[in-house]
Amino acid sequence: MRDPRDIVDIDGLRPPAMPSADGPAAASPSKPFLMIWFRCCATYGRLPKSADGLSYVGRCPKCLAKLEVPVGEGGTNRRMFEAE
Repeated sequence: MRDPRDIVDIDGLRPPAMPSADGPAAASPSKPFLMIWFRCCATYGRLPKSADGLSYVGRCPKCLAKLEVPVGEGGTNRRMFEAE
């Protein structure tokens, strides 16, 4: 059996759930996010959904420019966008 201390947690990549002595492990809920190409600094970043669920909010990882993207009526299946 694998030792849980040997598991490396990388955002977006989850190892298969390991059963515990208390029963099967509960799957962690996925947190919605948008992947953004910040043209200002030519870098990618993630915008997590706000607590109220009305927008995605975050900052450019390099220059810290703030970005807020409202959730539109009907939504979209796209998860990658560009920001200037």
